[in-house]
Amino acid sequence: MTIDSFRDEFINRVIRYPGAVAMRFRIMRLRLLGANIGARCWIRRISVPRNPWDIVISGGAALDQGVILLSTGPRKSEPRIVIGGGTYCNRFTMFDASERIEVGRDCMIGPHCYITDHDHLHGRDKLVRAQQLISAPVTIGNDVWIGAGVILLKGVTVGDGAVIAAGAVVTKDVLPGSKVAGVPAREIGVRG
Repeated sequence: MTIDSFRDEFINRVIRYPGAVAMRFRIMRLRLLGANIGARCWIRRISVPRNPWDIVISGGAALDQGVILLSTGPRKSEPRIVIGGGTYCNRFTMFDASERIEVGRDCMIGPHCYITDHDHLHGRDKLVRAQQLISAPVTIGNDVWIGAGVILLKGVTVGDGAVIAAGAVVTKDVLPGSKVAGVPAREIGVRG
């Protein structure tokens, strides 16, 4: 055995192996709490503050450190947060669901994104916090690329193959294969 191969083996066993074991325990804990997590998922230190039974993560998906899966409301017959197989969610992205957020297969979601399916009424007659929550489902198609710091608001549908530029605030549907940018997001081109 050469020194280089010994060093590589040492790194794999001592440094990477404990992280892989911790990840398996993390997935097992989430499954025991009611989350539906498929095979071969890669889940770092994520946060599930409540309602883990509202979460479905399909096989091969990856959630990086600091991802938050927040589901609010009474138990329903269907999940509120669904993440498709092969999808990668980068660090510190938050999914905030009261109705339903569904992400398709093979998507890439950048760091520090916020995806929500609800907000509050904001009439002047009473405090905002005392007003009704209004929601509409968010659907993200397959093969979508969402850049860093994107905000997706309630009721938005993002078509298959769309690209959303970093920092965009998406308030309206995004057509399949289109590229959008800005605040609010507007179409700037078509994926070639």
